[in-house]
Amino acid sequence: MDKTEYEEFVGYIYHEHIENRLARIRSRIMRHRLDDELQHHIDELSKAIRAIRLIREYAEDDETINRSFTPEMLDRTLSRVEQGTRFNNRIIVETEIVDIIQDYFGEIVEGMKVDHFPKEDFEILRQSGSVDPHREVVAMIHLVRSRKERFIQESRNVRFSQRLKQTLEHIEEIRKALPKESHPKQNEPGIKNNVVKRATLKGIGSIAQGAMLTITDLTLAAGWWNVSLPIETTTVGAVVSATTGVGMILSGVGELRGE
Repeated sequence: MDKTEYEEFVGYIYHEHIENRLARIRSRIMRHRLDDELQHHIDELSKAIRAIRLIREYAEDDETINRSFTPEMLDRTLSRVEQGTRFNNRIIVETEIVDIIQDYFGEIVEGMKVDHFPKEDFEILRQSGSVDPHREVVAMIHLVRSRKERFIQESRNVRFSQRLKQTLEHIEEIRKALPKESHPKQNEPGIKNNVVKRATLKGIGSIAQGAMLTITDLTLAAGWWNVSLPIETTTVGAVVSATTGVGMILSGVGELRGE
């Protein structure tokens, strides 16, 4: 499938199945005055991703994470991702856009390229601490494509929409496991040492990136942001970026489950 054919195909998905659902996003934002909340969640996810980058760069092992960063700081980071994920589910799950993405997931992932992504994605990644957004998008494409068959196979038992809802449960479980004080006594009954691991933060970071991409691009396509966008951004760009976002969330959930 050459580039033009692929883009026409993704454009078909957008116009036939997604465009009318974006009207629900516009209506919901306007009806419930969610414009401030929308910007708030994007900013909060960006802060969470920056914090996770810092922790993973600084901490060489699990012990260093729990020794050097307070439970309050870790909980605040997890809370930001949890709230952003909940808002993202309102954008993509309640509108059933994620169901459309699941139906065409393999075909969309197979042909996606870096130049399909809107420039706004690179800017938001830069604001989230990425030193090379282009390289990061390349990595996300490769990761989602390499796990494509697994995601499709798993969706036969648990749909993408249900998996995104379960994401909140995973984050809540991690938050509940955090110690209640900054320096719990070692070997004290009931205290779990090293409850936040590097692998855990990797999964949380993937979820945060996926939610941030999805929220940004679907609200861009919905026409909420006061920017002039080329038609490719509101069709191919929105579908490809949102699909990548969903793939990153699924990947993050798998990492939290140790897969």
